[in-house]
Amino acid sequence: MATVPDYKNVPHSHRLPISHRDVQRTFTKLSRQSLLSLAQQWLSKKNRDFCRPFLLGDHNDAADEEEDDLNEQLYEPAQSYEELLETYRVLAARKGGRREVLDRILEGDWRTGVTMYMLATAEIQYLLDHPNSLRWTAQRLTRITNTRSAITDMEVTNDSDHLPRFQAQTFMSNLARELTPLMKAHYLIIRIKTVPLTILRVYIHDSPYSSEGSLALDSSNPDGARAVFFVWPNGSPFVFSSLATHTGQVVGDDGRHLRDIVQQAIPKAFSRPSVRYQLTSTNFTTKSLDALLAYRGPGKSNGATGGWNIFQDHNFSQNALDFITTQRSDEHSIEVKAKSAATNTSVKPKLGPGRPKRSLDSQETPESKRRREVAEGRFGASAHPDDGQGLERLEVRIDDPFPDTTATAQRNSVLPSPNAQPAQRARRGRPSLLDRSAEESERLNSEDRWTPNVRIAFTGTHVFAGIRQLVEEGVVDGEAMPGWMTGEAAVTVGAVREGRIRLRDENGVTGI
Repeated sequence: MATVPDYKNVPHSHRLPISHRDVQRTFTKLSRQSLLSLAQQWLSKKNRDFCRPFLLGDHNDAADEEEDDLNEQLYEPAQSYEELLETYRVLAARKGGRREVLDRILEGDWRTGVTMYMLATAEIQYLLDHPNSLRWTAQRLTRITNTRSAITDMEVTNDSDHLPRFQAQTFMSNLARELTPLMKAHYLIIRIKTVPLTILRVYIHDSPYSSEGSLALDSSNPDGARAVFFVWPNGSPFVFSSLATHTGQVVGDDGRHLRDIVQQAIPKAFSRPSVRYQLTSTNFTTKSLDALLAYRGPGKSNGATGGWNIFQDHNFSQNALDFITTQRSDEHSIEVKAKSAATNTSVKPKLGPGRPKRSLDSQETPESKRRREVAEGRFGASAHPDDGQGLERLEVRIDDPFPDTTATAQRNSVLPSPNAQPAQRARRGRPSLLDRSAEESERLNSEDRWTPNVRIAFTGTHVFAGIRQLVEEGVVDGEAMPGWMTGEAAVTVGAVREGRIRLRDENGVTGI
């Protein structure tokens, strides 16, 4: 029997069975403290309309009486919200296991099903508990220039640099209007109080038909239903989107396509007549939300990273234009002398029988001190292993021509032409951002010197912290290395030419 297309969104109160794969996948990953916090949040007065638990009054229904005979033996239904809220407060006050709270939620108080609002808040809670669980990409919200309005408007303003007003109700209404003809979805937008972030979760169902059975279907197809996350830092022109559509889920081509549809609808929801916006790539991808806030957060749009972050983070009391290096060096020398004096006075030979303990030599050599000062000047206060702002991967392509020497010219005469390399070494899988376009290949081939296709990838838990450690150990020359190795470019992928990273956008390759 065919159904008529329904353009209504999935409501907060729509329930999924506790055996649904998304419910089991999400709730089994939460900690005991997170489950208790969520249960108390669901039982608050403002959320009772779409988080209704199974109370004693609901047990009088004859249709549900036979189904809940087994559950009644373990968890007796509460008489009111206040009684149930007090029960979870008692559970939070004492120690116990996570399974105890999980079974009570799924098999006891919410045995009739988990609502869409409960599932959304549970996934967001897991995301806040594990900020490195998803991979994010940062895009900038920019205004599309209107040449017609620029001619008629004689007032000189910088309105093109202003961000659009973010009114949650209007934005969600515009976003739903763009997406409802294409998909069935559930929306939830929450402003986080502990972190300067606003999170939008879109639970996508790839059918425009209102079918309760299709929404509650427990299918093994990974592309049946999925969630996409978008994050807005407060006062920032950037938007972060998750590359994985679900926590711990392998994403297929259909899932990525639907995610792109939502991503294209976001700037349209911000736009209004004669003021249009678009999302432009920033070539920045990471799994750490803290790193996103550090490189693309509020006030971080000018790329003042690396050694320049001392001015951005206000580490000095004086004005940046009146910065004096002698004050910093004098304070550092006084601090080092005070520490050495304290060490000399505190370490004394041990009196009495037995071998005296040998004091450790904490003085550094002039060479190591020089390397440490160079690393401090190049990286500033960034790139520390424990700063929580680590980037997992940095990939660059070197576009500098090969040095022109006599031996190189003779060797190039027997090398195959650059145009024949793609045919011999075909790349498999999805195209990389570092693949040269036809315009770039033509420009490089028109030059007199040969440009090899060299790519460098730095991987690890904290790439720039590792490079800083190599500078301090003397493996990397801190004075001669380019600025992009210190994180000044604030990108994770790009093409390097003459020591500077060039980003790729929709209009081609532009330098920064």
